[in-house]
Amino acid sequence: MLENELRLGDTIDDYCKRCRLLMNHYIVSIVDGEVKKVRCQTCHHEHDFQHGQGGRKKEPSGKSLFDQVAATLPQTSPPPKTIKPKKDRRN
Repeated sequence: MLENELRLGDTIDDYCKRCRLLMNHYIVSIVDGEVKKVRCQTCHHEHDFQHGQGGRKKEPSGKSLFDQVAATLPQTSPPPKTIKPKKDRRN
């Protein structure tokens, strides 16, 4: 038996979909010598083996998209502020 052969119950690092981190996992399923399913040791969520690759990359937020579009617009000076006189509340 090879020393580095993986068996059920062995600990392996993988990306946890629920924790959204690279965590320790137990091997739950092996098919044809390849790990298929793992269980997170932290949250106990069982999922397919991700080969240590993280989830989807976040898309830019709306604010950063706005900043990108605003940077392409020509710069204009803001309109002058008009000061309205306050109403006299005394009678």
